[in-house]
Amino acid sequence: MKTKDKHKKSRSSWRLGPTDVGVGLALPSSGPAGMPGTASRPPTAGGIARRRRGDVSRPPVNGVAQVGRSPLSGLLAILAAGILLSGDQGWARPTPTVTSLVGAGFFPAVEKGALAGTVTGPTKIPIAGAKVTLMAADGSRQAVAADENGHYSFPSLEPASYTLFAEAAGYQPATRADVRVAGGTSTTVDLLMTAQGPSQPNQANPLPEQPSYYDDTPLKASGVKTTIDAAGYSSQAESPHRLLSEGPSLTGNAPRAREPGSPEAAEEERRLRAALQAAPGSFYANNQLGRYYLSVDDPKRGIPFLEKAQALKPGDCPNGYDLARAYLETQSPAKAQLLLRDLMPCKPTAEFHNLLGEVDKALGDPAPALSEFQLASQMDPTEKNLFDWGNELLLHEAVEPAIEVFKRGVTHYPDSLRMYIGLGIALYSRNSYDAAIEALCHASDLDPSDPRPYLFLGKMYSVSKGHADEVAKRMNRFMETNPNNALAYYYGALSLWKGTGNGAQGVDVTRVEALFKKSLALDPRSADAHLQLGILYQDQHREQEAMAEFQEAVRANPANPDAHYHLAQAYLRAGDKARGQEELELYQKLRQRQSEETGKSKFENRE
Repeated sequence: MKTKDKHKKSRSSWRLGPTDVGVGLALPSSGPAGMPGTASRPPTAGGIARRRRGDVSRPPVNGVAQVGRSPLSGLLAILAAGILLSGDQGWARPTPTVTSLVGAGFFPAVEKGALAGTVTGPTKIPIAGAKVTLMAADGSRQAVAADENGHYSFPSLEPASYTLFAEAAGYQPATRADVRVAGGTSTTVDLLMTAQGPSQPNQANPLPEQPSYYDDTPLKASGVKTTIDAAGYSSQAESPHRLLSEGPSLTGNAPRAREPGSPEAAEEERRLRAALQAAPGSFYANNQLGRYYLSVDDPKRGIPFLEKAQALKPGDCPNGYDLARAYLETQSPAKAQLLLRDLMPCKPTAEFHNLLGEVDKALGDPAPALSEFQLASQMDPTEKNLFDWGNELLLHEAVEPAIEVFKRGVTHYPDSLRMYIGLGIALYSRNSYDAAIEALCHASDLDPSDPRPYLFLGKMYSVSKGHADEVAKRMNRFMETNPNNALAYYYGALSLWKGTGNGAQGVDVTRVEALFKKSLALDPRSADAHLQLGILYQDQHREQEAMAEFQEAVRANPANPDAHYHLAQAYLRAGDKARGQEELELYQKLRQRQSEETGKSKFENRE
């Protein structure tokens, strides 16, 4: 079953039209039950918001743990059947007449439907115990295990469109999107799973029409932060974990519609303020001024006007979306989450789910974030939605699914620089180093002046000897296009010095030293540049100069164990055993702490 509707809707598509009113209204789903154990989390801001939405535990039904909406949602669904359009915005409001008809039992209860089928392998052999998960449009889920004949069943479902997933050990996950369940009928969907064979390191898997991966294993916030953190100076490109936690920003808001401070922007602000002064109680005037401040990247000034507009029209979803975005951009994700949960009945679009994923992520709730990013991609596979989903998978070290998503991304968006960067990082994390270098080199060729591909490529200077010349060529271009970037000279030096794997043979060490010094002239506090320059001096037996650089490296970053190790060796070679031993002890403590933190964060990613 393939999805017919691409769901490519703008914010204005949230508004209800005339066909949504009357007896033929397709009522919003009250949400199927969720996964076992969802309601047992400790109270958090995200948990409080979910309880506001009505996610409360229910007794098991047919052996399936249920987490669904409260009985109030059923009443709200019935009320939705009687909405009438009012106002020029087209938003539906219940009238006293309709409400009284509902109270009198005029409208019949919505009849539920059912979904069933069989999970089989390539030879049609039933897969007993396969986990079958059903996800509603609001992200709520329920799961069952296939019986000995591979049969599964969801006997009581609200009429709606769902996404169906199947997982089993030894098989590739299977997905069916846009599974439509009608009231009073039983829908049959059989799932065919393919065997999971060993993949070759440099062999690309066939690109599926729709990424099939979905993992509802509970995830915890981890030490792996994000590929969007500020760039660092990693001297250990062999660690995928460090590569993920350091790097330039690959995400961010869309370009500003207006340049702040320009005459056009000033005139627009004056006009909008005059309109608001003339009609301070106007929803439209408050909304437009609030959106103006968002367009010039000043969400803090826009929030009061968007809040006023939301108070005037609590059900306006486009205004609510803009207000939630402003909350998120001003470090108030809890407010954004509460508002978005309240707007759930607005038939949320892919853009809405993507924003909710960003909010969940900001609140340190990665499992719902992953669900929202995937749902957004399935509803509308835009470049942003696919990238955010692949990035989130990669952060939780779900490498193979991330590769699948990024491959689909570069196929549909061949000019997306960050999609190729994501693919390169994912391939690197799978130890497919040559393919990773090729992806990042291609990314740098798409926009030679953008520093981001070079910064990730520079961290891989020593992993692919066969591509050393290509990497060196890009590093030279990095220095040419970014002459004031300290990292350009730092990575240029590393690529020239260590990229070929030939040691000191044939290396222009004078050029390497000059590049390190140029990097330090631009950024004197670069611990890694001091460290690498000290190692270069040490290789040349320039012991005093090497010791001075190691001391600077320790001062710049006292938590760097490598700097303490090399300083200890320099002291011992100079005959200063006391200070050498002291630095060795610091090195051992820091290395142990680093190892524990890395192991803990990786465990939490998979817990």
